[in-house]
Amino acid sequence: MSRQLTTKQKRFVENHINRGMSIAESVRRAGYAVKSQRSEDYGSLGCRILKTERVSAYVSKLREKQFSKDVLSISEKRSFLARALRTPLNQIDENSDLAQEVTISEGVNGTSRKVKAVDKLRAIELDSRIAGDFHADRNENFSNPFLFLVTLGREQSQAIQNARPVETAGLPASHPASLPDAIPIDAELVE
Repeated sequence: MSRQLTTKQKRFVENHINRGMSIAESVRRAGYAVKSQRSEDYGSLGCRILKTERVSAYVSKLREKQFSKDVLSISEKRSFLARALRTPLNQIDENSDLAQEVTISEGVNGTSRKVKAVDKLRAIELDSRIAGDFHADRNENFSNPFLFLVTLGREQSQAIQNARPVETAGLPASHPASLPDAIPIDAELVE
């Protein structure tokens, strides 16, 4: 069983990843002491700490957590698109997140505001893409993972057939040694 991070290591990584501090500042704030007090030495110590296996695993964990917190989920995206479709145009004002563009013009009668809302047809199109309903995007051969290999094999065999046989020390032109070498194909099905 691997040892846990020390309090200083944890504080260092959290300062650097979560708070966006430089490596040197993160080391300093975590409570590490460097005799020279030079920023370069703090940075050097921080780089050594980051290279340890436990610390790098914790860094990866925090980055993944930060990434998943920042990324919109599919349900959030589809919820926004549904709201864009269902909200009547007269209810969208300049402060709404559904307002794409606001034009303010000064005239004789005062100031007028023109609000351009999210394109509803485009919202339907995007939602259909997210849902996988767009049949035009689908390739009929997409579901066959071996199609690439079959096509590549056919191209190779045609190239071999079209190639001129090489004269090889008295062997007949149809002998396998007189044909150009085929490129071996390594394949692995990954699901």
